Amino acid sequence: MSALELIEPPETVARQPSPQRAMTTMATPADLLRLAVENGADLDRLERLMALQERWEAGEARKAFTQAMTDFKAEPLEIFKRKEVGYKTKEGDFVGYKHAQLCDVVDVVVPAMARHGLSHRWDVKQEGGKVLVTCTVTHRAGHSESVTLDGAPDNSGKKNAIQQVASTIQYLERYSLLAITGLSTKDERHGDDDGQGGQD
Repeated sequence: MSALELIEPPETVARQPSPQRAMTTMATPADLLRLAVENGADLDRLERLMALQERWEAGEARKAFTQAMTDFKAEPLEIFKRKEVGYKTKEGDFVGYKHAQLCDVVDVVVPAMARHGLSHRWDVKQEGGKVLVTCTVTHRAGHSESVTLDGAPDNSGKKNAIQQVASTIQYLERYSLLAITGLSTKDERHGDDDGQGGQD
């Protein structure tokens, strides 16, 4: 069924001049809905046009999201590993690895996303002894996409139960934001992890 048939019965459509049919088929669903109201269309046709309008808006929002993410990824963003985990020898050499903290990621990613109409949020819950963190990126047009990561509470060191959960949440927030934006961290000296186990 054509969009015009949602407004008028098939027998009416058949009587329409060809140029008018062509012009109407190029109209947006919102235009068709307005015409339907003006022509006194019944509730069934109005509901179908409203559903068509919703699908059209969702498609436009999805395209806007994709374009915004493409423009965001075109920016020369650099997230450096500054947090040292390890120790220094008497000679001053560092033994261990570096990783980027959550603040290092957020300080770079959030302003860049905002420039392209994008924002993010985290949703956190515990389930089956694990911590689940979902990072959702939303475009101002309404379309959003999410990534969910999970992990056990971090019982390393002398953390209490709350600190264990908090540590895992921060870890998962960092990696879920990196995952959904498709970004990675790099070493300040070498520009990448230099083959050192990929520790972030």
